[in-house]
Amino acid sequence: MRVVVDQDLCGTTGQCVLTLPGTFRQRQPDGVAEVCAATVPQALHAAVRLAASQCPVAAIRVIESDAADDGRASLDPGPSPAEVERHAANDQRNPGGHDGAV
Repeated sequence: MRVVVDQDLCGTTGQCVLTLPGTFRQRQPDGVAEVCAATVPQALHAAVRLAASQCPVAAIRVIESDAADDGRASLDPGPSPAEVERHAANDQRNPGGHDGAV
């Protein structure tokens, strides 16, 4: 299982962090949620599903399996590593998320 937070959609309520602080954190200074680990251990699957279901803006996407887990390809593989890296670099340059447009 993998979990992804849509950082553009995140409402910064911190509900996911309250539910599962070892898996989610809020970045400083804007409070947008981030995932702490690339994959979720089996023991935390139910807790991650709960955190995702409690997100008030549905910004958390749970990817139940991929080809390595059970032989079936995931229908929604999430962002590629290059996309994640590009998004992280953009967050560093513009931590507030505002593009400057008026």
